[in-house]
Amino acid sequence: MSDAATIGAFTPPSVTVSAGQRVEWIFQDANPHTVTADDDSFTSPKTGLANGKTYSHTFDTAGTYAYHCFIHPQMLGTVVVQ
Repeated sequence: MSDAATIGAFTPPSVTVSAGQRVEWIFQDANPHTVTADDDSFTSPKTGLANGKTYSHTFDTAGTYAYHCFIHPQMLGTVVVQ
C-alpha cells in the first residue's frame, strides 16, 4: 500500500551501501516514475514504472551517485557507495 506522505518522493532520499551491493527501488505510486542517474550511469525505463514494479542496480564503484525521476525531476535521491 502506498503512503501518502511519500508519494512523489524517493524514500529514503539517500542510502549508503558497500561496493558490489545491489539497490532495489520499489514503486508504490499510481503515477509512473523512473530512477535516472544524473550522470546517466544507470537508468530504469524512461517511460516509467508503475505501482508494484521494481528496478535494481548493482553499484560496483565507490562514490556518490545522484539520481532523479526523469518524469518528475523534482524527485531527487542519492546512493553513497563505500
